[in-house]
Amino acid sequence: MATAWKRSIYGIFIVILLLELAVGYYLTSIYGFMSGDASSRVANAFYVLYSREPNLANIGFVWNPLPSFMEMILLVFYPIFPGLASEGLAAVIVSSLFAALTAALIVKAGLQFGLNKWLSIVIALLYAFNPYIFYYGANGLTEVIFIYFINLAVIQILLWMRDDGSRSLVIAALALAFAFWTRYETVFFGVAIALVVLVWLLQSKKDPVKERFQQLEGTWTVLLTPVVFSGLLWIFFNYTIMGDGFYFLTSSYGNLGQADLLMSDDKFTSLMGNPIATLVFVAERLWYFCIPLMIIFVIRLIERRLFRWDFLMLLILAISIPSMQFILLIKGGTAAWIRYYMYAFPIVAVWIPYEISRMKFRKTGSTVLVIGLLVSTVVMGKMMNNPQIASDEYEAFRQNKLYAEQEAGKNATAFINEHLSDQMILTDSFSSFRIIMGSQNSKNFVITSDHDFTDSLDKPAEHKIDYILLPNPQAVLSLDSVNQKYPNLYDQGAEWATLYQEFNGYWKLYKVHGGTQ
Repeated sequence: MATAWKRSIYGIFIVILLLELAVGYYLTSIYGFMSGDASSRVANAFYVLYSREPNLANIGFVWNPLPSFMEMILLVFYPIFPGLASEGLAAVIVSSLFAALTAALIVKAGLQFGLNKWLSIVIALLYAFNPYIFYYGANGLTEVIFIYFINLAVIQILLWMRDDGSRSLVIAALALAFAFWTRYETVFFGVAIALVVLVWLLQSKKDPVKERFQQLEGTWTVLLTPVVFSGLLWIFFNYTIMGDGFYFLTSSYGNLGQADLLMSDDKFTSLMGNPIATLVFVAERLWYFCIPLMIIFVIRLIERRLFRWDFLMLLILAISIPSMQFILLIKGGTAAWIRYYMYAFPIVAVWIPYEISRMKFRKTGSTVLVIGLLVSTVVMGKMMNNPQIASDEYEAFRQNKLYAEQEAGKNATAFINEHLSDQMILTDSFSSFRIIMGSQNSKNFVITSDHDFTDSLDKPAEHKIDYILLPNPQAVLSLDSVNQKYPNLYDQGAEWATLYQEFNGYWKLYKVHGGTQ
């Protein structure tokens, strides 16, 4: 039996991994498109190894560093396979790996909760081949890495509820810590996990109330210490290196800094301080990912199991991360991309084996849930083709603005490689990370993490800067340091710099000469 389990788990892992890698390679290397967020994580790892001033601090202090750490291991082979950086394949490999691990985790969960092998495999395949989930496994973004760790935590908490074993609790604690090093949504998810443990222990009638509170204290200590320590450690690193313990929040490069740009968007400003409108806004996006949850609600209602503590626990987990978006929207602190609401779907998917094991009519319930997963495939697939709801996902498969921006960057890279490979070029790596990673000589770029970047930006001629590369200051690119320092340079030029080359209306390269900045 154990051998059959392992074959099922390894088989799903290998199939999903190979297919995700194939699609990811096609998107990045053949079709030629990759999410900017995914590329930027690769760039953070790239600067640690291949910038003018290689050091570990170059991994950055805005985004959680674990994805870049994993990509950095792959970038050791960058001199042999440049596409690991220039095409972002390091991120594709990592996201594909975690997509496959999550599918294998669902199969294993099914077997652990007494489902037969084929039902476990069907649930895992319907999850993994959901077009929305599959795309995120292939695109190199951090969401699928985060999903694996939160799903691992959910499964281990369910096993702890069943067996009361310390091993499951320790694994859940480590999963929470790794989730934090991947994405900040862990803060709300960690609170949800703590509430789930609280509900489970306090509803137990087998121990006196005092003993239950003592058990709760010990359980929380084991479960939450690694993630709390991780958060404090991240604040410490931000303070000691960047001079601000909350640099990851206050930096203009972070989500909250970029959220200032939303103040000109009536759609978001109308939600600020308006909880009812915000709740409707969140619900309109969240429902795409909640079809299996709604089916579980109906099944429990029919079986008269709705008012059970474990259903409350499922609701707490499912809405934990979307509730973060609710709060941020009220405060005007998020752009509310549809992917921020996706986590309810994988949390429920990994809960399904446990749910089926508790059903009175398992065969009927399993069939209905499988149908629900199929319906989710259709609904989420159609959602991806709606530019009003899923603008990023929609543009990923169409040669629209984002594709054109990347093509302009590739043209800039080719020009620099051909004509300026021995020149010093100042640029903000916040914007130009793809160009830097595609360069034949990345050490010729003076970038944001270099100690002399600010001085070079103030007085480029004195610091022997030959050229300045800057993006069209539209939307988030207005935060580019060069655009911030010289807000008229892109459109009007300057006495001390001459326009040397323009790339498709997205980038300009200025030649620096004598004069006053």
